This record gives sequence, C-alpha cells and structure tokens, in this order.
Amino acid sequence: MPPKPLIKENLSEQIYRSLRLSLMDGEFRPGQRLTISSVAEQYGTSITPVREAIFRLASEQVLEVKAATSVIVPALTSRNLREIVAIRRELEGMAAFRVGQIATPAMIDELDARNAAFIKAAGSNPREAAQGNRDFHFMILRFAEMPYVESVCENMWALMGPFLRMFHEEVPVRRLTADNHLHFQFIAALRAGDAEGARRAMQEDIEWSYELITRHEEMGKGNKAATTG
Repeated sequence: MPPKPLIKENLSEQIYRSLRLSLMDGEFRPGQRLTISSVAEQYGTSITPVREAIFRLASEQVLEVKAATSVIVPALTSRNLREIVAIRRELEGMAAFRVGQIATPAMIDELDARNAAFIKAAGSNPREAAQGNRDFHFMILRFAEMPYVESVCENMWALMGPFLRMFHEEVPVRRLTADNHLHFQFIAALRAGDAEGARRAMQEDIEWSYELITRHEEMGKGNKAATTG
C-alpha cells in the first residue's frame, strides 16, 4: 500500500479512516499481521496516533490486537461471513428499494458509469475491481439517504473487505464481466421504475458471496480430512 499524505490536525482520525477504507477495499488479507511501528512508518507519523486508530478499529472488531505492538486482520469463520452477508442482504436490499423509488435519470447514469468502471477493472485487476464494486454499492447507499443503514453497512464491509478481495481474485473473469451481471439487472430495474426488482437484484448480487464461502468450507473440510486420514 503506497504512503498516504497526512495533515497535522487529528492524525488519529485520518489514520483510522484510511485504515478502515483499506480494509473495506481488501488491501489486507485475512489473517495478515501488522505492527504498529510499520503502520506508523508507512504514514510517516509517531506511534501514538496509530495506536489510537488501531484500538478504535479493534473496538469495532475489524482488527484484533494480539499483543502490545501486534495486530491481526481477522480471518472470519464461515459462520461470521454468512451472518455479515445476511445483514448486508437485508440492509442493502432496503437501500436498493429506496433508490428504486427515488432514482432520477442523472442518478441512474452515475450508477451506470460507476458500474462500467467496475466491469472494466474486473477484467484485469482484482484490486481495482474490489474497490470499484465497493464504490458502486456505496453510491447506492448514499443515494438512498439512509445514514444509519450506511453506517452499519460500512462496518460490515470493513469486516468483509479482505474476503471480498479474494472473491474478485477467485471468481472467473467471464462471470464478473458477463452481460447478465446483477449490477446490470439492478440498473435495468431502476430504469423501469421497479423498486422491488432493484431490491431483488441487489440481494441476489450480495448472495453471490455464499458461493465462495461454501467453496472455502468444502476446501477446509477436504484439507482436514487429508490431514487426519
């Protein structure tokens, strides 16, 4: 991750937001170990604001403090991931329905352009695809004007971001860039003024994560059997 410039005011808040966004964008891997000193070096600051930011993220359960200076990106269990997907399905589905009720042609065009950037990235760059997907979903949340829903979803994305990066690396490119991708169905529903169709497309898009969760569960069982057999 490249160094990010900071201003002197409220360094802790800036580092907190930067790290949180990095988690949402899948910049870190599940189980990845960080040190407070290395993060401080990256941001070109002292340890104190970094420690404050990391302890704040730990209180939100998106990082785990394992020792005085060691931090771990949580490797969520399948049960954890399924719970997060279920929460996102309901809340982002609610936001999608709301946008389906109020979307203007200009809003739909913005979403269409954002999705086009995501589809382009999905063909060649999983990192940019993960970020583009997040941008698309959060544009919907912003248009819905439901700040409490958006706040909860932000936390779910911070928890799930490292997994979603894996999703964009493992799902075949042809499926991510296909004309029947559920983002297209969502936009088509908006153009048709079909709020329920928008909700359904969003929920089905989010449910796609279950496929990769199931695959990793099966791989884990296979590895366990190979170890114990």
